[in-house]
Parts: sequence; structure tokens; C-alpha cells
Amino acid sequence: MKSSSSSILSKRHLKSDQKNIAHQQLVSVVAPSIELFNKIHEACSVLEGFGIPYETTIVAAHRSPNKAIRYAGNLEDRGIEVVIACGTGSAHLPEMIASLTNLPVIGIPLAHDSFRLGGTDSLLSIIQMPQGVSVATVGIDSAYNAALLACQILSLKHQFLREKLQSHKQKMAEKVDSDESYLRVS
Repeated sequence: MKSSSSSILSKRHLKSDQKNIAHQQLVSVVAPSIELFNKIHEACSVLEGFGIPYETTIVAAHRSPNKAIRYAGNLEDRGIEVVIACGTGSAHLPEMIASLTNLPVIGIPLAHDSFRLGGTDSLLSIIQMPQGVSVATVGIDSAYNAALLACQILSLKHQFLREKLQSHKQKMAEKVDSDESYLRVS
């Protein structure tokens, strides 16, 4: 059983941890175009909901490779700890970034009207990384889950996120119970 003084210290540590990151962006959310960024904006909403500072950037692996190399080359210097990147078709952006940094990269494969495979092509491209260059990959158009995974990765270092994730899971469980209660009343 924890004493009240250790509980108070723990709460102070959590607040201190959260204050320490308030002025430092921890996640970089990157897309190859504003059109595709608009498809993953939900990731930003999730990060905001968890109180995680983030940056947004437009970089294209094929159309601006030098910019992509510069972008990936200084992520750690800027204090970024996780990258969320998306792509369609061959989806090279998350893959290129992962090859240029040691930070965790989360790839979001996207469906696009100009491709007939409904995002399966980008999913297969991102998950088929060569040995030694990994990209964590979420489902097609799953910006929400990409941001949640970023929160989980960051929670290994930032204690306040562990509590927020626990609260998030509790709310999901309560929603299930609420839905079940609704069925019984109906």
C-alpha cells in the first residue's frame, strides 16, 4: 500500500513530466500532400486529446527527396520521439523516413481514388520492409490507431500517458457496458 506522501510525490512527478514536454514536440505527423494530410488529421486530434505536442509537415519521398532526407536527418535533434507518416500506392514516405532515422515510424497506408486496390497496395508496400528497416503499420486509413500507438510508445518514457491510456481503455469498457444496458432496456 502506498503512503499518501508517495502518492503526492507521484502526482507531482506526473505533472512535472507533463510540463517538461509542454514546450517540446514529441511526434511528427507527416504526409506527402495536403490532400493526404487531410485524410490523417484525426491523428492530430488524438494526440491533442492525450496532451501530446506534435508537429505537422508535408514531405514527399518521390517529389522532394532532398527535403525528405533533411527532414528525417534532424528529427532527433528537434526532440521528436515518434513519427507518423502516410502514403498511397507504393507508400514510400514512411519507408524512406524509417531508413534514415532510428526513431519509431508508424506507417498509415491510405486508400486513394486513383488506385483500384483500395489501399491494399500501400498496406502491402509498408509492411514489406526489408530486414533491418522496420515500420510499425496500422490498418488502411487508420490514423486514429496510429496516434494511439504513438501514445503507447511514448508512455514507456512519459508516465502521465500511461494513466491517460488506462483511462481511455476504461472509457471504452464503460461504453461497451452502456451499449449492453441499452439493449436490455430496449
